[in-house]
Amino acid sequence: MPTKVFGMAPATHGLLGRILRANDDASRRFGENTAEVDAFIHAAAQLTPWQWRQILTARRLVSTVTKEDVVQATESLQAVQTAIRSTERRLSEPMSKAGESLFEALDKRSDDKVATAWQALSALVLREHLSPLKFGAHYAPFITLIPVAGFDALDPTTMRFLTAVQALTKEKCELLAGRWRLDAESSRALLQVVAKTRYLKPEEAAALIALRTIPTQLTGDLGWAAVKTVVHGGRVLGARAELNKDQIAVLWAPLEVAIPWASIEEHVPKAVRARLRAAVDRATAAITKPPIPAATAGTTSPPSKRSTPRAPGPYGPNNAEVATFIKGVVELTPIQWLRVLDRRQLVATVTRQTGAEPAGVVRSLLAAIKGTKELDTFTRCRSFAAVERAAVTVAAKADLTYDESMRGYGAFGEIVQLDYVDVDAFPKLVAALNTGDWVKIAESIPAVNQDVVAPLVNAGTALLDFLELRSDDEAVAAWQAASALVRRQHLAPIKFAASYAPFASAIPVTNLRSLGAPVLRYVSAIGRLSANQCALLARPWQMADDVSSVLSKATADGASRTAEEAAALAAVVTVPMRVSGGEGWAAAKTAVFGGRVIGSRTRLSLEQLEVLWRPIQPAIPLASLGAITKPRR
Repeated sequence: MPTKVFGMAPATHGLLGRILRANDDASRRFGENTAEVDAFIHAAAQLTPWQWRQILTARRLVSTVTKEDVVQATESLQAVQTAIRSTERRLSEPMSKAGESLFEALDKRSDDKVATAWQALSALVLREHLSPLKFGAHYAPFITLIPVAGFDALDPTTMRFLTAVQALTKEKCELLAGRWRLDAESSRALLQVVAKTRYLKPEEAAALIALRTIPTQLTGDLGWAAVKTVVHGGRVLGARAELNKDQIAVLWAPLEVAIPWASIEEHVPKAVRARLRAAVDRATAAITKPPIPAATAGTTSPPSKRSTPRAPGPYGPNNAEVATFIKGVVELTPIQWLRVLDRRQLVATVTRQTGAEPAGVVRSLLAAIKGTKELDTFTRCRSFAAVERAAVTVAAKADLTYDESMRGYGAFGEIVQLDYVDVDAFPKLVAALNTGDWVKIAESIPAVNQDVVAPLVNAGTALLDFLELRSDDEAVAAWQAASALVRRQHLAPIKFAASYAPFASAIPVTNLRSLGAPVLRYVSAIGRLSANQCALLARPWQMADDVSSVLSKATADGASRTAEEAAALAAVVTVPMRVSGGEGWAAAKTAVFGGRVIGSRTRLSLEQLEVLWRPIQPAIPLASLGAITKPRR
């Protein structure tokens, strides 16, 4: 009896085979790196004019060390296009297909742009078959805007090395450009490792970063020599797993003067046994030497921990409120976000803040916070201030003179031509900056108040991952509320309320129980205002100087600020539902003034309180709040 074979029908097997072969052909139509090549073509077609200008500038800088004739490369583009169209197949099939797709995607671009993209594309197709320097020379102009795969898989030591390369100064580049020669034995050991692993990702990454960074500091033969030394460092890092410490020390000697090995080497943590012993010692000391009670302590005893001032939190004086907001805003539901955005539009009808801080400005600040994560706090604060000034200048450049714009751009004007960059494109420019650019930008800014700026940077860092995934409207609303909360004590109550009111009900930051019954009644009355009452509050009024000075003295220590803020938060939400425009803003300011008065009621006489309350009396009678007090002696 013949053996029965179980399997697919021949027709089904043939169809499935054809589908699999078609998918396989599609996944390899541009060669081994089809996915990267396809992504590059798509990204190149989406580049904006200012991004192309940045790429062409980088290409000219690279050519100053590689000595490649940019004009000749552009002229040879026609020969490449002719070769692709010809039937002689002088180019490989993957290269021809990639070229056809690229030229179709960049059909309306100029020849120099297409030639630059073709060089990068051809290098990407042949990536594993080119030396790291050759690949880097062709792809470096695109590395900041269209990164290649592999950078996310680099180890921490290599990343620290690349960061050090980006921060190189001209003096250090000149040190790297000096002549050097390796020991024969160590050089042979390195070559043996390279022969076994021809494709070292750290070496390629070093070539890309060096060609993108060093030409800005050093050009010509010296620049090329410095680039080759950095690439040698990448090769050593890629092969260090198979080299001993002595060989690494000899091989790293050409770079030691500019980038010491100790500065990039991983710090080995203490052994588990040593860490355990240290913990036991600390616990033993705490048990055998308990703190001395305050009642038995002498004059020479150390101060109690409770008497030492508490260090400020990462978000400044309002650390607890900002931390609560950061936690709460991440947990908001879609329905709550709709209410926040609706309320923000409502508030803008009286505050006229719609578009006051474009999304491009907020995205630029977030890009600056992300790009300076690895730098010290002082440099981050100065960079943040520089980006804020430049972004606001870009947003308002239509109303500024050329000199005013250049002063606002600061160091950014030296890095890229901002005359053709709008505020929506500025965040992409900020995101493309390297560490060397950030250091240069930070140095161009005079000293900033770190106590004021650092909490903003820390809050932005905490919200960064969340806001990057939100829409522009949501990101702007959340950033304005967070920054207002960080700077709460520096803002007038009505200014704080204008930024934070959209989140006031979802994430409260005011303890209403501490306000007192009259203030609570007043805030509730603001929430119930009618259109007629708002019109009464919007009437113009003026206070006598002597009465105004009495109120100023009563509120000098800020005791009434909480009540004023609560009134402001209620007013900028309620009043726009009744009246808008200038009339609504006037009514809101009068309601906020009432919060200041009712908050300082215990420091005023009955006559002074009644006089100060006259602008609010027609809409909210003082007697309805139960705030009548006995005259002061």
